[in-house]
Amino acid sequence: MAEKKSLHLRFNALDVVLILLAILCIVGVFQRHNIQNLFTAGDKTESYTVTFEISKIRSSSMELLETGTTLYTENGGERIVLGTISENVAVSPAVEYLTDGDGNTVKAVYPEDRYEHYLRVDGKLAGEGVERNGIFLLAGKMQLFVNQTLTAHTETADFELRIVQIEKAS
Repeated sequence: MAEKKSLHLRFNALDVVLILLAILCIVGVFQRHNIQNLFTAGDKTESYTVTFEISKIRSSSMELLETGTTLYTENGGERIVLGTISENVAVSPAVEYLTDGDGNTVKAVYPEDRYEHYLRVDGKLAGEGVERNGIFLLAGKMQLFVNQTLTAHTETADFELRIVQIEKAS
């Protein structure tokens, strides 16, 4: 009589976890490769215009925001060119919205009758970047998006600006 050998495979929880871990590693390597290829060297750097606002800047710092001034930002300790101011900036008195004792919102405008006062600035920057699948990378390195607040630098000053709009230059 021929003996029948039966092959019994036993799986326990540890085996299942190891198999799932191996599958996740393979998927992770594949996804990492896809993300790296999202912004490859073959992507074309294009000109763009970023509309920005600075909600509160000292009046004495306004001379730093002339047409042609280059603004920088930092990403991971690396200095990246944010763009160059492409046209004269619009200036208005700085405004803050406060809540009074009754819970009502009150608009407070900084006075302009002092030597040093605060202003609101609206302007446009011209620069270079890469856009792909709705994601915009400044100099191919740092992601920019609308309503982002970041610290901008000139050669001598730092200030907070908010990105209002990003569009390709025509």
